[in-house]
Amino acid sequence: MFSISIVNGKISVEFNEKQKNVRNKGCSLLTFPSDYTVIDLETTGTDPRFDDIIEIACIKYRDNKEVDCFQSLVKPDGGANIPSFITELTGITNEMLSTAPNLNEIADKVWEFINGEIIVGHNVNFDINFLYDWFWANKNLELSNDYVDTLRLSRWILPEMSHHRLVDLCEHYSIDTTHHRAVDDCKSTQLVLQKLKIDAETNNITFSKSGKGSQLDLREIRGDESLFKEDHPFYNKNCVFTGALERFTRKDAAQLVCNIGGICENGVTKKTNFLIVGDFDYSANIKDGKSSKLKKAEQLILAGQDLQIISENTFYTMLEDAISNS
Repeated sequence: MFSISIVNGKISVEFNEKQKNVRNKGCSLLTFPSDYTVIDLETTGTDPRFDDIIEIACIKYRDNKEVDCFQSLVKPDGGANIPSFITELTGITNEMLSTAPNLNEIADKVWEFINGEIIVGHNVNFDINFLYDWFWANKNLELSNDYVDTLRLSRWILPEMSHHRLVDLCEHYSIDTTHHRAVDDCKSTQLVLQKLKIDAETNNITFSKSGKGSQLDLREIRGDESLFKEDHPFYNKNCVFTGALERFTRKDAAQLVCNIGGICENGVTKKTNFLIVGDFDYSANIKDGKSSKLKKAEQLILAGQDLQIISENTFYTMLEDAISNS
């Protein structure tokens, strides 16, 4: 998970690629821009390291009106070999990709289309991470655009909703659309953005710089004892979160931990057993790419404490059974 060494008399903790915050992305904005580009990708899976982009769509808006659109299917470099689940979900087949360009053939057009734009998307970190990693690895370009995530906005503006998927928001706002094709999802996301803006203005909702949940006390969350899993690594262990999670609000993630029988705390202490590290892009008080919680956890590990630092992806892997049964 990490290695510890002494460099020039100082203790150094080196994390592997899963734990390092290696992307120099732009800022996540809690705002409603009038000029922006909505993006959406269809992929063969969820991990940019192992999965491929198979469709990309970008729609440019000026004063909230569509002015340009770019869309293309994308043939993976290793050839079209789409999992049957993805074909069923998106309707994209291996035959459709057999004559499509690979990403390298359209990369310049994509970059020109989105360069300098505020990017809008739903759970947009997913899309940005795929594009960021590809452009950095193949073109030595950093996708440092600022971005607006309608998933993040909806959690703030519509906290009463149980789920904030794009399909849930379209149903909530009576938006009729076809999902899991890139252009359709771009258009749905833009409509959701406008509906969220109306709700925010109607209800006088404002956004603080620190982001939602700064006053949340995780110690008050109690789990459902009927769901406890005594053989789970989180059972009766103290868990702390740092950074913003992409798939859940911190409160929802903490509830999952507590439903297993874990204990959630607000800060890292000598009792902490797990520190779950999310995305630091949402935070304004990060120094040297690390939060104060992460720095303290590293110090406690070096002092011999039984404490594990895990990435958000590892956290979800460990929770997989609990999530599927919740």
